[in-house]
Amino acid sequence: MRLPCLLLFAAAEVAAQSCPRPLPPADGHPLAIDPVVALTYSDGYQAYGSLIRPSVTAPTCGWPLVVFVHPLGSTRASDLDLQNLIAGQGYAVYSYDVRGHGQSLAANPTHPNAGSTLWGPIERCDLAEQILFASANPSWAGVVDGTRVAVVGSSQGGVHAWNAAAWSGLPLTVPGRTALTFPTIACAVASDYVAEPIDDWLRGGELWSTWFLEAIAGSYAGLPIDAGLVQAARSAFVAQAPQQLLAHFATEGRAVAPELLASTVPVLYSHAYHDRIDSPLETLRLLQNMAAPRRVLLSTVGHNTPANDAERAFRDGLLLRWLHRFLWQEANEIDLEEPYVLSEMPLPRLLREDPGFAWSRHHGGDPLVASNALRLYLHDDQQLRDAPLAAPAPAAAIAQTITNPAAFTPLDYIDQPAVRDLNNLLQVCPLQELVYTAVINDERQLAQSAVLHLRVVPQTADWMLAALLTIEPPGPGAEEVMLSSQGLFNTASSPGVAEEHDVILPPVAARIPAGSILRLRVRNLWLRESPMARMLEVAPRFHDFQVDVTHDDGVGRSWLDLPLEPVRPKLATETTWYPLATAPVVDLLVRAGTERAGDIYYVAAGISGHVPGTPFLNDVIPLQDDWLEGVVTGAINQPEFLGFFGVTDAAGEATATLDFSAFAPLPPILTGFRLSFATFVFDTSLASGAASNPCDLFLR
Repeated sequence: MRLPCLLLFAAAEVAAQSCPRPLPPADGHPLAIDPVVALTYSDGYQAYGSLIRPSVTAPTCGWPLVVFVHPLGSTRASDLDLQNLIAGQGYAVYSYDVRGHGQSLAANPTHPNAGSTLWGPIERCDLAEQILFASANPSWAGVVDGTRVAVVGSSQGGVHAWNAAAWSGLPLTVPGRTALTFPTIACAVASDYVAEPIDDWLRGGELWSTWFLEAIAGSYAGLPIDAGLVQAARSAFVAQAPQQLLAHFATEGRAVAPELLASTVPVLYSHAYHDRIDSPLETLRLLQNMAAPRRVLLSTVGHNTPANDAERAFRDGLLLRWLHRFLWQEANEIDLEEPYVLSEMPLPRLLREDPGFAWSRHHGGDPLVASNALRLYLHDDQQLRDAPLAAPAPAAAIAQTITNPAAFTPLDYIDQPAVRDLNNLLQVCPLQELVYTAVINDERQLAQSAVLHLRVVPQTADWMLAALLTIEPPGPGAEEVMLSSQGLFNTASSPGVAEEHDVILPPVAARIPAGSILRLRVRNLWLRESPMARMLEVAPRFHDFQVDVTHDDGVGRSWLDLPLEPVRPKLATETTWYPLATAPVVDLLVRAGTERAGDIYYVAAGISGHVPGTPFLNDVIPLQDDWLEGVVTGAINQPEFLGFFGVTDAAGEATATLDFSAFAPLPPILTGFRLSFATFVFDTSLASGAASNPCDLFLR
């Protein structure tokens, strides 16, 4: 088979650019580093940065500038593997110690603004001055192109990336600083944090985030936090007056949501379903109204989440393609593909926590918009049923009773770690819950948000509830796993008067086996559960309250809208980066679901991307039809494409093996291209079927 020649021919057809990205070798360009670069901010604060760049001759347009911002409590040396990966692909990667961190912390012991304001306007101004400095540093003239700038970061750095997207090109005025115009940003990559931190710290403007309180209480040793922020937050919490803190934030000009909604900066956003800090829900809501191009990856990569090499590699691959598209203007279609990618969370713990396990992926549209959903009504016998009650039924009460009010005050809570300790809290403020149950009879998949409609009758003015959606797969040793959770509250209810609340739960993708037990837990405390470590999501209310959950009072009902769908085939692989030098054997894992056990499948391949897809029978295979698909079809089940056509096993699964090793090394001009695959599984009639997600190998 003349595969190398055909691939070389395809690569030669790529259109030339006015200043194309120099083709890197398989392991990226060799690198040079300026390890310590000093900068004094306009408020006199001494900052330090580093620059990593290719050591080869820069192209005439220079290397685009990628500003990398590290997580909270880290330094500019954070995630050097990623910084080197980016630089090796043709970028000047500039990183710096954020105020209150690293080398800068030691250099400013008496500066009045030495502490972190947790991504406030001061850090926003710092970021702008850092970008301007790196763009215009005479030492880097002709090497760094400051007209093409991206900001990349995770956690604290992710907030900086959101700020860069929001303030790109806008005038920036911060007290005590030189007024400036924020540099123009070509694109941003924001990971592991919500776009608007205020939405995390004060959920719904009222519920106090646990991690934020821990930061304000001084639980993060060695991290100086701005005294003004600490005092404002502490005073507001002790008074249980979040509006005071919101007013403080408004005076600072901290919010970024209005600017983000008007921004045209393309943003790649990634977030873990079960991130210790917060869920992605509020950012997904914000993205619904953003005009800028965006791409979203929801997965396992985040704070205190299971490490997964394949998920991290896939995220890094998307990151590079995003930079190539908007900094080098490569037409790689990343902005045309499905805007949301949800990795399918394995329910068994051994798979979920296996760093080498290849998660399946769901590609699609906005996961907050369910095309259809199964409506399950809450019944007074604690069951979830698809039919409402035939007649009015009694409500069920959730009553919070503080057992020792004198020792459980907001002041004690923020001052004494022992009071915040979960064991103590559950003794002083016992967990009360209602548990509603349903059995999922057929194998189904979940890839969109569930919506809970609760009709409640508060008996007190101020109350809070939390809703948790969990699943327990069948079989011995199976664990109950939390899929998603969300809180609801009111601070001004009229006792005895019914209220209706619609609660959108954060989306999660999961395959639910037949016979699984679905549970809806409604509680007085918002607790995280497995697969997370058990802890409070937000601080409790410090008083007694009671809320009656209505099943049917003759006027209204409560229900859960659950967007379950028949399982669609998935294609996954443990391999993300494909070395051209060795062309190793790659297994493609077909996961069609138990209802497609014994069905015929075939695996398609292409090198032209996902769009436009190829219509086939009643569905669309998410690959552009090209010459490679013809090669695969003509050589199916030959040594290079074993198992590309076959029958699924009793679990609805199969393995297809790609073996180009006989042709190694493959042409280096293919570096940066993708081999894309998808499977189609036929129904028994062979007249219809279902296509899988696209599955990519990044060539290098």
